[in-house]
Amino acid sequence: MNDQKLTDALKNHIRDLSRQAALVGVASVDRFEDAPPGHQPKDFVPEARSVVVVALPIVSGLMRWNNFMAESQIIKEEDVYTDESGQQQTWRPRTVIRKHVERRCSYEVINNELQALSMHAAMFLERAGHVSAYLPTTYGQTLSWPGNVQWDFPYPPKAFAPFSHRHAAVTAGLGTFGLNNLFLTPQYGPRQRLVSVITAAPLVVDAMLTKSVCLGEKCSLCLRSCPAHAFGESHELRVGATDHKLAAFNKDACRNYYKASAWGEQCGRECMTSCPLGRLRKPSGNFPEGAKQ
Repeated sequence: MNDQKLTDALKNHIRDLSRQAALVGVASVDRFEDAPPGHQPKDFVPEARSVVVVALPIVSGLMRWNNFMAESQIIKEEDVYTDESGQQQTWRPRTVIRKHVERRCSYEVINNELQALSMHAAMFLERAGHVSAYLPTTYGQTLSWPGNVQWDFPYPPKAFAPFSHRHAAVTAGLGTFGLNNLFLTPQYGPRQRLVSVITAAPLVVDAMLTKSVCLGEKCSLCLRSCPAHAFGESHELRVGATDHKLAAFNKDACRNYYKASAWGEQCGRECMTSCPLGRLRKPSGNFPEGAKQ
């Protein structure tokens, strides 16, 4: 099988497994020369030649999670309980359920699907004779992972990601960075999740986008909508041969507001939800067999 046929077969395999929902891009490892030492493709697969990146969308309806069940008469907005010391404490049952829906459906379910797709992609490539490795999704901790951290580390590390799926997605031609520091695609804006497969296969690479997907400072809705005021002046970031304009991002301001605002309920992830790119407007036409009436 020549390089083009292998690449096409791999992409079709991934898309078929995802019922045509997945975006798939390929980058060559030389596009990662500016990545930090220890976190480049060849630090995982020494003979690596290509990186495959897969994206799955977060459906638009889940972006409204912080308003779910607003009129519920069953799950209270606020309640009181007695703790172990006998003191009464206030808590927010509706927030807990909303966060359960968001975490499960916008993160855990998609991450599990991406992890399965990356596993099958790596297996496909190894059946073709090419050493491959798939990596964990970002925020891919399972319910058992916090326990593993307690056993495996003297304290939880500040950064979990061994490899940047966002940078890989840019180098694979799937999209660009936005002012909000998020990865954007023309199809879904900032509303997708990512995974990467590193392989020795000599796949045919996709061209990087030369024009930013982001509407830039003429829009700036994401920056103006942030209730934590976590964004500052913009600066240039080069990924591969393409320059991206990003706003300075104050992680502490974001994190502190998130914790103080009912764990994001009052924030509502405005950096994602306010972006006009990729909003649901009309059917994409990519229907599984038998789904379109």
